[in-house]
Amino acid sequence: MPPAEEFQSIRDDLFFWQAYDRSVKSDLSCCARRFGSRLIFIDPIPLAEPALEELLAIASPAAIIITSGNHARAADTFRKRFSIPILAHTSAATDSGLIIDQPLEDGAKAAEELTVIEIPGAAHGEIALHAGDVAHVGDALIHVESFGFALLPDKYCADPAVMRRSLGKLLRFDFELLTFAHGLPLVAHARRQLEHLLA
Repeated sequence: MPPAEEFQSIRDDLFFWQAYDRSVKSDLSCCARRFGSRLIFIDPIPLAEPALEELLAIASPAAIIITSGNHARAADTFRKRFSIPILAHTSAATDSGLIIDQPLEDGAKAAEELTVIEIPGAAHGEIALHAGDVAHVGDALIHVESFGFALLPDKYCADPAVMRRSLGKLLRFDFELLTFAHGLPLVAHARRQLEHLLA
């Protein structure tokens, strides 16, 4: 897929970019979180070189986290370029074709910063992440123009009912902002909106 031309600074520790992938007829979105001098990529897609250099001037790459077995994307390219590990749920390796450097499980701290929340019922290896007042989801939730803020359509789910129940675990955490693997971030009242969606 062609790289995104630029990234957006959602705030000084969160960076977002997306691009349209013709092969899946959908926008692919990703982000990077800065923790001090460390930059953690979440489901990264390619980023044009000038924009990537600008991002790298902010913090140094430390890890890549993929939230689903469907999200190999640019993970291996980033791993090779920056000599950083790929972290993912063990079962994500089956679908992604990636070798996982550090397997993740429910309740673990990914890259020492982000709490892992398993979301069974979506794709293989589906997880969400939480740190501070920000949560990150893979495919289980989407925020795209054609659907708005919505659950992943049933036809893409391993078990829609299980996925819906699993997403309720996110409500145990406090967060205001939510990012997606498909769609623009929700930048305010995200937990409240998720609560309404799952009601």
